Amino acid sequence: MAAPTPRPTQRDLAAALGLDISTVSKALKGDPAIARATRAAVKAKAAELGYRPDPLLSALARRRAGARRRGAALAWIYNHGREADMRRFAAYDGYLRGARARAAELGYAVDEFWIGPGGLTEARLASVLRARGIVGAVVAPQLRPGGVLRLPWERLAAVAIGYTLAEPALHVVTNDHFQTMTRLVETLAARGRRRIGVHLWREDDRRVAGRAGAAFAAWRELRRIPLLDYETPSAEALVAWARRHRLDAVITREPRAAAWLSAAGLAVPERVLCASYALDESEPGPGMDHQNAAIGAAAIDWVTRLVERCETGLPEIPSRLLLTGRWREPE
Repeated sequence: MAAPTPRPTQRDLAAALGLDISTVSKALKGDPAIARATRAAVKAKAAELGYRPDPLLSALARRRAGARRRGAALAWIYNHGREADMRRFAAYDGYLRGARARAAELGYAVDEFWIGPGGLTEARLASVLRARGIVGAVVAPQLRPGGVLRLPWERLAAVAIGYTLAEPALHVVTNDHFQTMTRLVETLAARGRRRIGVHLWREDDRRVAGRAGAAFAAWRELRRIPLLDYETPSAEALVAWARRHRLDAVITREPRAAAWLSAAGLAVPERVLCASYALDESEPGPGMDHQNAAIGAAAIDWVTRLVERCETGLPEIPSRLLLTGRWREPE
C-alpha cells in the first residue's frame, strides 16, 4: 500500500509563494493587517495544495495565546448613557457577571463603555477602542427595542445580547424565549393546572421581537390559554381577568401579582399558582430562570473565538445562539 501523501503545511505555502510563514499564518486567519491581495493569494494557494489546518495544533496555539494575552480587554458596550434607568431589566446584571467570570477564565478583562449622556459619542468610542487595541466587543441590550449603533465594524469582532439591536445585524446570544415559554406551560400542565392564563408585559414582548407572545399564541387553540397584555400593571384588571376565566395558574412577570390575587381572596398557590416567565435572581420562584449569567458567558466564548480567528466585520450570515431556560422552584 502506498504511503500517505504528507499533509501540506503553512511552511509549504510560504515556500510556494515566497512569503514569510508569519504572513501566511495571518493571511489564513483573515488578519486585516495583511493586504487583501496577499490574503487572496494565500487562500488560493492553500486551496490548490489542499492545505487544511490541524485542529489539534490550532487548539494548542489558542491555549498558548490565552496564556500570553492575560489582561487583554474586551469591550462591553451600552448604547445608552450612564444615567439610564435599567433597573427594570435586572437580567442585565446577570449577563455582565457571567461575562466577567468567563472572560477571566480565558485571560481577558471586560471594560464597560457607555454611549450617550455622561458617556461617549460613537466616534469617540471608536477612537478609544482603536487606541487601546480592543477588537472584541459585546453589545449589551438596548434601552429600547430598535437600537442603532454605528461603529467601525470592519475592525471589530462583535456579538449582541438579545434582539433589541436593529442595526447592524450582529450574531446574537439570548434565551430561547419560545422554548422557555413552552416549557413553562408544559410544567404547569404537568402539575395539574388546567386553566392557565398569561399576564404579559408588552414591553417584554417587544424586547424579544414578539417571541414570548408567539409561544403563548401557539398554545391558545390547544389549551384555550387567555392572554392579558398590559403596558402598566393593574391589580383590578388582573383580579377581574383571573376571576372571569376561573384561572388556577397565572404566568406573569409582575412581582406583585401573587399578593394582589391573595388580597382579593384567590388563595395563592392553593387556588391560583403564580409562575414567572422570567425570574430575576432575587425572586424566589416558581418560574423560569433564563440563566442570564450563562448567556453572558456564551457571548464571551463566541466573541473570543472571533477575535482569535481575526474574524472582524459584520457577519455575512448573522447567527443565533439560544440557551435553554429552566424551571426553578422556590428556595
